[in-house]
Amino acid sequence: MALVALVLAVTLSGCLCARGTVNSSDSLRWWLFSNFGAQRVCPEMQKRGVPLKLAIVGPNAVGRFFPAQCGVRVNDAERTIVVDVTGSGYAVLPVTRRVGFYAGLSVEYSMDFRLESDATYVWGRFRRLAAPPDLRLLGVENAVVNLATQTPLGDLATLLGRGIVEGELARGFTVVRLDDGDDFTMGHLEPPERPKRFFSSGKDRVVLASDQTELRASSRDYLGPFEVAQKDASMTVRLRVAGAPADFFLVDKALGDAWRQPYEAARPIGPPPGPPLTYGQAPPGETVRSFPLNPGYYYLVVENRAPAPVAAFGVSLPFETISTVAYNVELGSR
Repeated sequence: MALVALVLAVTLSGCLCARGTVNSSDSLRWWLFSNFGAQRVCPEMQKRGVPLKLAIVGPNAVGRFFPAQCGVRVNDAERTIVVDVTGSGYAVLPVTRRVGFYAGLSVEYSMDFRLESDATYVWGRFRRLAAPPDLRLLGVENAVVNLATQTPLGDLATLLGRGIVEGELARGFTVVRLDDGDDFTMGHLEPPERPKRFFSSGKDRVVLASDQTELRASSRDYLGPFEVAQKDASMTVRLRVAGAPADFFLVDKALGDAWRQPYEAARPIGPPPGPPLTYGQAPPGETVRSFPLNPGYYYLVVENRAPAPVAAFGVSLPFETISTVAYNVELGSR
């Protein structure tokens, strides 16, 4: 969704006269987007996972959805696009614990953008669901659970639907292109608002992601995958941990995808199926690490290894040890 390839629009952003012309013309902006932006929606959307957040649970990510197949239909008459996407993901919720799922979605957005002197704003405003979501369970940690199971927050199908559709996609999204990276957030921001960053980035570094995730006991989150295109690159990871310590692993995409599959199937949590590029533990407080990387795609995996307290019938107990992890992932030269 991070539509960073509005090539002509970004090129024009340095010229005040061009900015004024583009910003004042709805038809010109749509022409620019439909010709230069729409073709980049799926490649950008498929690059990394989408965090899942439930307002009734809190502001932190409780899971992630990874688009696998994607198509875009452009409607010039309505000036909208329909994004057809399928993929898989996971969420860790009360009672159910870890849930893996498949989702197929068709979402219609009204697209627009604005050129500012120091940033480009791209908006996707939710119009409607073009078809009902197709949700299927891949695995549930609590074996007595199915899509109709009632949790304290509602039935599982509704929770997943709200988490993916109402909680995220129906809010629309904003992408703010800055000199030091593209900031993506769900919801609508107007200039000069910026998506929240949890850390100040290092000098001459591009911010790939800045967010906060919640790790329940015996769970993990697969952040990324993040693209490293340049040679002699260095990835800097900044973590701020509250609660239980968090382990972190850096793995390439092939290894990360293979590791994610059994996690989505809700199999017993285990080590990666091959050696990670690096491994460490982040205690409560701030941790900063830098890693030299070759071109490729990489996951940063964070994990709470505390055992999950479970009572009879698989019900989670209230004294679970949770880890909250704020993170920045930045890219620069070695």
